[in-house]
Amino acid sequence: MTPCDLRDASLRRLPPLAPDPDRAERVRVRCRTQLGRNRRRTARSAVMTGFVWHVLGPAIVGGVCALYAAALVVTTLSLHGLFH
Repeated sequence: MTPCDLRDASLRRLPPLAPDPDRAERVRVRCRTQLGRNRRRTARSAVMTGFVWHVLGPAIVGGVCALYAAALVVTTLSLHGLFH
């Protein structure tokens, strides 16, 4: 008798696993509740993220670019002695 045969014999003696319908229903309810919360949270954050990326993001980048361009102009003029 090999170790594989012993394992197969011991597995045959185990009772079949039967799911508990009450527990399964509780798990389904909890999962559906959590999925609903996640869906609402995602929708809410998508609106906020859309605003940030479409309005504030370009405004911040534009402001930094404008400051950089102004600093470049001031530096160039002061190097030429035109801006004291």
